[in-house]
Amino acid sequence: MMEQGDCNFATEQTIGIIGLGLIGGSYAKGLRRLGAAKILAVDVDEKALQAALADGVIDEGHRAGGEFLAQADMLIFCMAADAMLEFIRSNAAHFKAGAVLTDVTGIKGDMARTIEAMLPDGVDFISGHPMAGREGKGYGMSQAEIFDGANYIIVPSPANKAEHIGRVRAMAYALGCAHVVTVSPEEHDKLIAYTSSLPHVLATALVNSEAMSPMTKFFVAGSFRDGTRVADINATLWTKLFLSNKENLLYEIDRFGDALQTFADMLRREDTPAITQYLQQAAMRRRELVHEKHTH
Repeated sequence: MMEQGDCNFATEQTIGIIGLGLIGGSYAKGLRRLGAAKILAVDVDEKALQAALADGVIDEGHRAGGEFLAQADMLIFCMAADAMLEFIRSNAAHFKAGAVLTDVTGIKGDMARTIEAMLPDGVDFISGHPMAGREGKGYGMSQAEIFDGANYIIVPSPANKAEHIGRVRAMAYALGCAHVVTVSPEEHDKLIAYTSSLPHVLATALVNSEAMSPMTKFFVAGSFRDGTRVADINATLWTKLFLSNKENLLYEIDRFGDALQTFADMLRREDTPAITQYLQQAAMRRRELVHEKHTH
């Protein structure tokens, strides 16, 4: 379900960002740009914390959790699911009553239910997924602008309070996101297998093909560059993501294989009308995607 814009984001909040890499750093920069009253960050990387402090992007930097988390009205977890679960398990007693927790993890599964069981009364976990990013990793690559015009997915649970969902939605719009969509965990994971995981698999398959040779670089233009952009991949993170959504991804790989086979059969038959229609359908669908992006 698509949500309507609401930019009434309360800037007097104290916000904690757990994980100050590419996405966490981008949240910090975006929230600072909005004028957030106080931003705390937790990261094991002392250099990232020091850089963010020097940039004026955060007000406090910590290497681990602790009692200071009780200051936070909102906590944004920008880390892998297993690390987030461990952090919440270790620090749940420090969370402020009424605090809203949210995340950026790419696969949802039954994670929200697991987290809800760890939380004290009055603390709400609203699962989220900003469809934003760029090549590279680490705080040094972060930028507030990655949210500009992006989509933001909220994956609520029956236990969530409507006003808490509204706070996450308001933050997404205030950061610059164009659309906020609400879906179930099952729907999220099915769709993300197609729109995110499958393109990463295809990009890595392209560059791992036996066709790649020392001469390839002299024949690269826009199409190959665009199609392989995400092959510069965080291998450890994406291995976890692929395995955590294995069945949905295998289904999409099979469907893509069918589409490739359909094209190969048309090519083999030299079926000009069928190939032309296939390409025209793809062009139309692609134009509709771009039109959607620019008209909302």
